[in-house]
Amino acid sequence: MKLLDTDHWVALLRGRLALAQRVSSDEALAITAISVAELTHGAAKSIRAEENLARLDILLATLVILPFDEAAARRFGALKASLERTGNRLVDLDLQIASIALARDLPLITHNTRHLARIPGLQLDDWLV
Repeated sequence: MKLLDTDHWVALLRGRLALAQRVSSDEALAITAISVAELTHGAAKSIRAEENLARLDILLATLVILPFDEAAARRFGALKASLERTGNRLVDLDLQIASIALARDLPLITHNTRHLARIPGLQLDDWLV
């Protein structure tokens, strides 16, 4: 399973990302509940909100949606404290997504590799480069 961040799902919805070369037909793709919130917000405030929310519903029906559960929350708290001690703060939503990936030992596919590379043990890839 691969966990894609919000930026990659936006690119896919806008037709700027093809998954055929990146994902095998038997491989599951995942999204976090955090990214679902971000995508829903973007679609709801768009000019074509109804159309974009319907497209999002179709996409979400094909994905595994990973929650911000206790394991991720505990990872988040420890990581946030560690990053604050070293002066390497991150936006909470990004840190929550990274914590979900770490708690499940999944690679995180994101365009935000520069910031997220500060998190020890986080497997990162960027399909938008």
